[in-house]
Amino acid sequence: MEKINTRKSSPAGGFRSSPKPEVTDLRTAIKLFIALMSLVLLAFWLPRALMPEDAQEPPREPLEFVGFLPQGEGVDIETLITLELANFPDPESLEGRFSIYPEIPGRLEVEGEKIHFIPSIPLDYHTRYLVTVSQGVRTLLGDVLEEAVTLEFTTRPRPPLTIYAVGDIMLDQLTGKRLEEYDPAYPFAGVRDILKEGDVVFGNLEAPISSRGKPLPGKKYTFRALPFSVESLLDGGVNLVSLANNHILDYGVLPLEDTLDILDDRGIFHAGAGRNLEEAHAGTVMEIKGYRVGLLAYTDDYAVPTAHRSFWQAGPDTPGAALIHDQNQIEEDIRRLREEVDLLLVSFHWGIEYTYRVTPGQKELARLAVDAGADMVLGHHPHVPQGVELYRGKPVVYSLGNFVFYPFKNPVTHDTLILEATFQQDGFTSLSLLPARGGDSQPYLPSGREAEGLLSLLGQLLAEFGTPFETRDGKIQLQLD
Repeated sequence: MEKINTRKSSPAGGFRSSPKPEVTDLRTAIKLFIALMSLVLLAFWLPRALMPEDAQEPPREPLEFVGFLPQGEGVDIETLITLELANFPDPESLEGRFSIYPEIPGRLEVEGEKIHFIPSIPLDYHTRYLVTVSQGVRTLLGDVLEEAVTLEFTTRPRPPLTIYAVGDIMLDQLTGKRLEEYDPAYPFAGVRDILKEGDVVFGNLEAPISSRGKPLPGKKYTFRALPFSVESLLDGGVNLVSLANNHILDYGVLPLEDTLDILDDRGIFHAGAGRNLEEAHAGTVMEIKGYRVGLLAYTDDYAVPTAHRSFWQAGPDTPGAALIHDQNQIEEDIRRLREEVDLLLVSFHWGIEYTYRVTPGQKELARLAVDAGADMVLGHHPHVPQGVELYRGKPVVYSLGNFVFYPFKNPVTHDTLILEATFQQDGFTSLSLLPARGGDSQPYLPSGREAEGLLSLLGQLLAEFGTPFETRDGKIQLQLD
């Protein structure tokens, strides 16, 4: 019997088979996905469509600066820099896009819409600063700074620098006895209040400070102050000394080295002697009120007995002092240190003892120092004051005389002075001579006829150089213009 085909035909005349299960599952998944996405879009759009127009998210503001501090001139050096934006800055986007010129170390902090730059050191005086924020800074809302912004301000000028300079300070002999009998405050008791007002207080330290060593044989006068006497310098406000003189090696090398250590330990700057030639000629630099004040110091080797002159001079590997005879080296030292400081003082231990007369050699060396870059020349050694010359507008004080010293038999050695100078920015704005008397290792300010006689003497010494001055309020005021 012939078998009958029971399959139904398709509309096209063929046979129709039942759908496969996997195809059905795929179609179902696609339908479910489309339905789900429709629900998500509807949930995101519908609340916003129904939200009142005034309650919808406002359009984003363009990124711009709305405030900046500090501004203008006369800005204090102890300040922070603040920039305020219209929107909240993204801290990460600031990295590499904030700069300040001249460059100064510090850190950035973001506080709301404000950017703070906090310097880690004070700004420089009398300096124009440029603050730049480069393009590309973002806010937390995504706005981007399209153009760089540069802002500027200028810090205030440096304040005046007050300088006091005095002559020879001898903390041995009768001074040493007075220190033990009274206390270290004895030597400067009569002038302490004046000197303490100075920013820079200079003197020639006429003897080493140490308890070691032995007097050099064959040297008529040898001095050495005990270590506790350094407290006298501190009590008097002295913070800068010359060690280049004819007594610094009276007790040999060890006391000189002790002196260097003691002064360093107590924060007293010094120049003119060192552990080797380089150190003796290096000078010193102290920073105060934004100024860098340099000091170089030299001594005349003729003040030292012939037998000890080679010993006195510092060598490549031996301690000693910087000597005057090598003027090429002095000129080189001055030119070098001139580049590093705002104010350069040069001290010379020179001249003839017990005379008001300035030698041609002193004048020649003073001019060399000023021509090389010295702002002021300070002299000592004659034990009496000598005149003041203004060479190329720079003060040359040929001798400051004795200051703290035991009484000499010669009464003229009691006459002395305190040099008072004011320096600001690029030059001296005032220069005065305050008459003083040496006393018994305790200088004081005279009055009455004693003061009048000393003012007259100082005026005569100035007149020899044609230095213009006027006497006012018990002191001599030099006319610098």
